[in-house]
Amino acid sequence: MSYINDKFIVGKTNIMPKQNTALLLSRYIWLLDTIYSAGYITRDEINRRWSRSQISEGETEISERTFHRYKDAIQELFQIDIAFSKTRGYYIENSADFQRNEMRKWLISTFAVNNLINEGVNLRKHIAFEPMPSGQQYLTSILEAIRERVRLRVTHRGFSKEKPTMFTIAPFCLKVFKQRWYVLAQSEYEDGRVLVYSLDRFLEVSRTDIKYEIPADFDVDEYFSVFYGVSCVNGIKAELVRLKVDAWQAKYFRSLPLHPSQQEMETTDEYSIFEYFLVPTFELSKEILSNGPAVEVLAPQSLRNEIADKIGEMCARYELK
Repeated sequence: MSYINDKFIVGKTNIMPKQNTALLLSRYIWLLDTIYSAGYITRDEINRRWSRSQISEGETEISERTFHRYKDAIQELFQIDIAFSKTRGYYIENSADFQRNEMRKWLISTFAVNNLINEGVNLRKHIAFEPMPSGQQYLTSILEAIRERVRLRVTHRGFSKEKPTMFTIAPFCLKVFKQRWYVLAQSEYEDGRVLVYSLDRFLEVSRTDIKYEIPADFDVDEYFSVFYGVSCVNGIKAELVRLKVDAWQAKYFRSLPLHPSQQEMETTDEYSIFEYFLVPTFELSKEILSNGPAVEVLAPQSLRNEIADKIGEMCARYELK
């Protein structure tokens, strides 16, 4: 996950007056989503949709000056260019880049859905959301600390700890995985090691005046590139992971890859073979097991043995042979 833009993340930009930040951001998202969803759209059609939207607050159209101000704001905040074709109207010029930026897509789609829900209260009855653990209240503090490079003092209670501990961290980045927010940070408590903490295990987070530096060559996507989830095990090399997946389950693997390194190497009527370049971790094992008998580990042998042992333990628990 990477920033969309420092100005956007911390809400400091000269194009969003503080008192109108929420409304303006919603309008930027509305305009961006309207153009992106349409592919190509004329100003007249934008104004027609605008007049029907509650976000317009009764305005019948977006004036020429306001439209270009919103357009410039979208470019500055999201690095998305709205271009114009004389024959077809307005469109997203760098739509391929937009599709590749997962953080940007997630954030914009979230705001777009929120805008749509606010169009009519009745829609809320037709959307089911997964509950997210606590911890979101610390997002702003962590992002500001990353931007300003100051350490945070946290009170943390791990699942295996009876009592909470207090220490400082130097946050490198945030990551979302399975409805949970995590922070990758250098930990004073763990002798300066870089670890991943779940935000819902924090009891308190406060700012310090202690400065720190993020290594110049740190790249969040590269850091997580050989891991599934957030179990980042230092010192263990990634290796080739081969999975044999039943044909019906392979359809789900194609539509939602297990990991960006996924490649389908063999396809038959009965099964497909998928390959990955990953560090075998506990979270990867859990994900494989969640597919039941539809997925078989072919390699590495160590991971195959681990999965077999887990299956054996499950059979023993159910008194099966």
